[in-house]
Amino acid sequence: MPKPSSSSSSDSPSLTTAKPAGSEVAKKVLPAKATQTVDVSASTSSLSGSKSTTRRSAATGRTSASRATAATPASRGGKSAAGSSGSGSASGGAIKPPASSSVPSFVQGIALGMIETRGMVPAIEAADAMTKAAEVNLISREYVGGGYVTVMVRGETGAVNAAVRAGADACERVGDGLVAAHIIARPHQEVEPALRPTHAKRRS
Repeated sequence: MPKPSSSSSSDSPSLTTAKPAGSEVAKKVLPAKATQTVDVSASTSSLSGSKSTTRRSAATGRTSASRATAATPASRGGKSAAGSSGSGSASGGAIKPPASSSVPSFVQGIALGMIETRGMVPAIEAADAMTKAAEVNLISREYVGGGYVTVMVRGETGAVNAAVRAGADACERVGDGLVAAHIIARPHQEVEPALRPTHAKRRS
């Protein structure tokens, strides 16, 4: 009978020693599993934060670009207005007074045609016929005195020749009005001042 007791006592220590080994294995396995877990909430919040900052920066860039485009036409308009005002002021100082319309510009080397009549009516008829017959410019009408009136035209030589002939023919049809008709193909430059109209009133 003493042998079974010894066997039971020898078996019990073996069982008690196996338990601590299992608990140690469990302790070793659990920390390994815990270290493998990942904090997903932190990464998700960081991603959402980066997306929100990206959206905000994109929106800020768009608003700044729109403001720049809106300000550009205004600045251009201001520059153009300033440039126009500056050019106007600069050109305003350089503007020359226009020449008198009553005094035509005499060009040297252009033919001169003259018709002198007795009375005003033949002179008007001659001037009308000359300007209608050819491309000439009526430059002067002078009261000579004693009822004589002189009309002068300028233009190319052929045009002045045709105009004076037409004026003389028209003047002869109005009574005995024609006194003289003459053409100078190229008046001298010293004669030019004498051709300017004097705007003298009718003389008795």
